[in-house]
Amino acid sequence: MATADYLESLAVLAKSPVGLVFAALLGGTWGSFANVCIHRIPQGLSVARPASFCPSCQVPIGWVDNVPLLSWLMLRGRCRRCQARIGARYFLVELLATGLSVLLYLRFVQGDDVPLGVGLSRFVVYLLFSMLLLVLSGIDSQTRLLPDRLTLPAIPLFFGCGRLLGQVTLADALVGVMAGYGIVWLIATTYQRLRGRDGLGLGDGKLLSLIGGLLGWHALPFTLFVGSMAGLLFALPLSIVRKKSADEAQESVLYLEIPFGPFLSLAAIGYLLLLTGRDPMGRLLSVLSRV
Repeated sequence: MATADYLESLAVLAKSPVGLVFAALLGGTWGSFANVCIHRIPQGLSVARPASFCPSCQVPIGWVDNVPLLSWLMLRGRCRRCQARIGARYFLVELLATGLSVLLYLRFVQGDDVPLGVGLSRFVVYLLFSMLLLVLSGIDSQTRLLPDRLTLPAIPLFFGCGRLLGQVTLADALVGVMAGYGIVWLIATTYQRLRGRDGLGLGDGKLLSLIGGLLGWHALPFTLFVGSMAGLLFALPLSIVRKKSADEAQESVLYLEIPFGPFLSLAAIGYLLLLTGRDPMGRLLSVLSRV
């Protein structure tokens, strides 16, 4: 009886605002680590050692200056020692991570009518998945690359995690892994032969394979369509800002090099929050049947 009462109290606590505070703190902590990964992985550095340090003066950052969100605000985006500017990206990544964590907690722990253990398991896996997408987006934005050292091991890892969560069938996940890479390979190969230059990078295919392996093949059309539209909305004003003529601006959209990973990641997280576990194909067919 005591154990049952304890579990019931824990469930009530998890459904209360205390649970959201926990999710926010966890997200901010992971956001701080994501910043370390974004900065170090493209340089081939370890993300574990040494401890966080200022890129300008190389002095280690004390814990009081490494509190997610608050430290950047209190120091006004500068190093305490050398006063070098610390980019707003660090604050933005921590803010995004905190917000994502809270949204995922609301969706899978407080929003779904499932046992607490199931909801927390989904929250943890999807949070790690979202943090990986955040890191990949940050690296792709800086380097135009999606490193294999992250995507390749993550594909089987999250494919396995998806089997434990039980929200996507094995068949759907297998098709998702293969179709995610195959779609991008086909588009990239066709574009290269028609235009004589590279369009999509195959790193985007590995990213889609990762997404499909966890969320199933149903997530791929949504991710590709929404990601493409978001990328186009970003590219159009960017080409206009370059102060070119109308014809040149249209041409520049076709050849403008922008990182596609962040837009695919944004769309995948949108699918995760809105449609995962809610039978999106069934809903679509139901809507079409009423037309």
